[in-house]
Amino acid sequence: MQSLLTVLINPIQGREADFNDWYTNVHIRDVMRFPGSIRVQRLVASAAQLDPPSHKYFTIYDTFDPALLSWAHKDAMGTRRMVVTRAHDKATQINGYYYPLAARTNQPTTLTPDTQPLILEQIDVSASEAADFESWYADTRLPGLLRAPSHVSGMLMRFDPAGQIFKLNPVYSHIAIWRVEDLETALSGWRNDSEERRLSGLKRRVSCFEVMAPYLTRDHVLDASAEMQQIE
Repeated sequence: MQSLLTVLINPIQGREADFNDWYTNVHIRDVMRFPGSIRVQRLVASAAQLDPPSHKYFTIYDTFDPALLSWAHKDAMGTRRMVVTRAHDKATQINGYYYPLAARTNQPTTLTPDTQPLILEQIDVSASEAADFESWYADTRLPGLLRAPSHVSGMLMRFDPAGQIFKLNPVYSHIAIWRVEDLETALSGWRNDSEERRLSGLKRRVSCFEVMAPYLTRDHVLDASAEMQQIE
């Protein structure tokens, strides 16, 4: 994995069933056919939250070459290779490639966590503060939270203009993705985190998501059964 393409998205009111049918059975499968893609997973906002979630759905695409995948996205736009729906709220969608800076895990043999919920931490840090923030997060926050109950892994990532589908100013400069065994138990550690004061002056949102389905890989799509091809 070179980077993650993360997408926060909401359906149009009254079109949620159409949106989910398109996203699960058409859109993510279209993207998995593009060069540069590895796998994708869809998640839905959990009932357990620290902050009210801004978006109901969260998608994570693993890619080994974001520039190549972005080129394929652009090349397919407006063609049958990437069918687009009007059932999603395009105006509120937040997406972008984030590049890993630091990662830790309590379960090193769990390579593809298909069922574990996650906590998405979005943080906006100024360029002048970024180096100190990244060092603190990697050296203090990551190992500290992984000692809290129910935490499996954590990864800090940074937005970079390289490889983005379009030029954009990110809503958040950094994200962290935490896989946990149980959200309610894990969130108790966040509520009692003594290091939270380091984040109090920053623009920040914490959202919790449950897995909708296991990872879908590029191979799953390229070698799809006749039944799956018919559904698609």
